[in-house]
Amino acid sequence: MVGQAPGPAERETRRPFSGRAGKELDRWMLRAGFRDAEEFRRLTYIAALMRCFPGRNKQDTGDLPPPPAGMANCAHWLDAELRLLKPRVLILVGQMAISRFLGPAALEERVGKSFGKRPVMIPLPHPSGQNRWLNLPANRDRLVAALALIAEQRSNLAR
Repeated sequence: MVGQAPGPAERETRRPFSGRAGKELDRWMLRAGFRDAEEFRRLTYIAALMRCFPGRNKQDTGDLPPPPAGMANCAHWLDAELRLLKPRVLILVGQMAISRFLGPAALEERVGKSFGKRPVMIPLPHPSGQNRWLNLPANRDRLVAALALIAEQRSNLAR
C-alpha cells in the first residue's frame, strides 16, 4: 500500500495510518475481507510518497500535501522498497499516490477499477475526513467496487 505522507498522529506513533484516516482505512479493509485491523496491518506493507510530515495548512484544518520536491527526494526509497518487495498487488491511497503510478486522471476514472498485471494496482480515495469525494453516492459505489477488487486479489493471493 502506498499513501501520501505521514500526518501528526503518525509522527507521534511511528505507525502508518494511525490517525483518524487510518481508522477509516481499517474499516474499509474489513469490507475488503480482512478479519480485523490487526490482520490487515500484519499482511500489508505500508509505504508513503514522502517520509516526513509536510506540516499543517495555514488554516490549521488539515495537513499540507507533500511538495513535489519532497516526493522527489523520497522517490528512490519507495522505488527501492518496491524492487525488494516485488508486490503482486499495490493499493494506491489518494490522488497523489494514484497519479504517481498511473498518471493524472480524475478519481472517478480510477477508483473501482484495477490496473496492470504485476503488480495489480487498485486505487482508493484518501480516507481523510477532509476528503469530500465520498459525499456522492456514485463515488461511494466506486469505493465499494475497489474494496471488492482488493478482496478478490486477497483471495487470489491465498491460493
